[in-house]
Amino acid sequence: MSRLHPALLYLTIYNPTLHPSEEVSKDDEDAEEQAQILFYSSQERATSRDKMLRQVGLAKALVNFSEIFHPTDSCHNVHSQSRRMIMLNPEPDFWIHAAVELAKTPRTLLPKPKDKGKGNGKGKGKGKEKEKASTLQPSYDYHEGSFHDYALRAHLLRGYEQFKLTHGSFTSILNSFGQEALELQLERFFTVWAWSWDLSKRFELNDDLGLSLHPLYPSILPLLDTFSSQLPAGLDALFLSPPHVVPSTGYRQSNYPPALSRHLLSLIPRHLPHHEADGGPEASSPTEKGATASTAAKEVGSSGNPSSGFLGMPSSLAMSMDVRNWSWPGALTFGKGAEPKSPVTDREGMKPNPSVAESVSTVVEVDRDALGDAISSADIHCLLEKANDGLSVTDPDAAREGCSEMDHSGDTPRPSRVPSPLPADDSSTSPPEPEKPDRHRQLDFACTFVFLPESGDPLETRRRQVIHLRCQSLAVALIADADNVEDYDTHVISEATSQMLHDIENLIAAEATRASEILPSATKILQPKDNYLISFDHFTAASPDFVAKSDYLYNGKQLLEQGLHITEVFSRGQQPQHWHVSKRDNTGGEEREVFLEVARKETSLSDVDNILQRLQSYSF
Repeated sequence: MSRLHPALLYLTIYNPTLHPSEEVSKDDEDAEEQAQILFYSSQERATSRDKMLRQVGLAKALVNFSEIFHPTDSCHNVHSQSRRMIMLNPEPDFWIHAAVELAKTPRTLLPKPKDKGKGNGKGKGKGKEKEKASTLQPSYDYHEGSFHDYALRAHLLRGYEQFKLTHGSFTSILNSFGQEALELQLERFFTVWAWSWDLSKRFELNDDLGLSLHPLYPSILPLLDTFSSQLPAGLDALFLSPPHVVPSTGYRQSNYPPALSRHLLSLIPRHLPHHEADGGPEASSPTEKGATASTAAKEVGSSGNPSSGFLGMPSSLAMSMDVRNWSWPGALTFGKGAEPKSPVTDREGMKPNPSVAESVSTVVEVDRDALGDAISSADIHCLLEKANDGLSVTDPDAAREGCSEMDHSGDTPRPSRVPSPLPADDSSTSPPEPEKPDRHRQLDFACTFVFLPESGDPLETRRRQVIHLRCQSLAVALIADADNVEDYDTHVISEATSQMLHDIENLIAAEATRASEILPSATKILQPKDNYLISFDHFTAASPDFVAKSDYLYNGKQLLEQGLHITEVFSRGQQPQHWHVSKRDNTGGEEREVFLEVARKETSLSDVDNILQRLQSYSF
């Protein structure tokens, strides 16, 4: 049976300390409960008021019940047979509650044996009603390991941080604009955010821990810090190269929220290569392709064998050769210099292509004189366009003389024999030089606004301006302390940014050249690689192309979050026998978490510990 993906049932945001804005009767408890709900969205199109209040009331009861046993740590997750309930407390008195249905598989019901005994009519009627009820409500087998609690909480927290970054904190909006304005902002943001949450996609620990640092982070950081020293005071730099980032030392010291770098990275569009964006030399428009195909079909239908197939095309043609390599007779004649078509009997002596059936040889010949004539005409037309400045448009003699050069005889099949109206340039025959990065090229300049917390109080947010300077797929974001960009000298900032991006491009190109010259040994190719993921200060560094999706790593991360006394978690599977390690480390006074996956079956526990020791010496 097909497995049904997990789905979001409902999402709500409430504050149990709020009261109705208007006076209500003391007996109307539902009105007071409804005034505490700031946002509610359900999978069902229409949800009754009673059902909404029951769902929110259950979440409140679970939180209050858990606080009886642990006043400082309330309930976060509730597991049931078919769903997970998550309670998140991002700000004092504000709660985000979501219910997610587990992945499920329809249960196959075996047909019940028919009762051969005779019974009365009432018994048969009740049995049919029970069968109808069972068919209307099918049973399912729910998968407990569909997702992890830490992944769900991390996604909800990222949604809250994104709202706080673009709109402000719940507390600041409520105090400044009131409850109605807060409800409107929550409705606009979380309705779109909730139902764009793809729960069928498997969670990745890399995304939950933070953004990935650039592989050349140790080499790019000195360039970025030198660039930051040239900026005016009050600007913090962040280098962006999707999907990687490089924070400057001043950026990390400012303790910006992790949502800022993630939001700025999402504003950079994906850079397309030149051959993908502009089209390759062989690209053509759909109209031209359609016209060429229809013309070729008509020529084949008129000159081919009628019994060979549809429209005169041999039935075995499509199966024996590539469509792009078809050569239709008369398709490229363009009506100039074309010789009369020779009858089919004159082409019977041609040697057929071994990769094509014998019947194809009657239709695949190309009129070489007409093809050369067409190429030569196109070449002269291109050259005349280049020489347009030398010929006067108003001079009919010059125009007639230029046109007469185009009328050449059909015995010149190659365009190289055609006289050119321009003198030959030796530089045109030399191979093109590779494009060099221009440090003075123009940068794309843009500004955006975000809400960042003031120092000391994370709930008090202030509107800040961010300057974007982008060149293709590389960009620099400058977080300004001033309210207006005009307070800074944008010319000086642009020159420094262009120089830094130029140096980084040269660094990346040199590293790519060096990596291509290194030949890996056979041992490195055949032996499984050890993959690692290091998290620190909301940024990550990982092995190339490593995506942490293992349940062992998620379980280890959850154990590290639950108990501060737990510093290491070692686990090993049965099939396959891979090692998975999660460890908290405080090397150099900076807290970091190391996640390791060793795929070598012969590795012992001491070998895994040695690998961890080498990773702990990795400095950022």
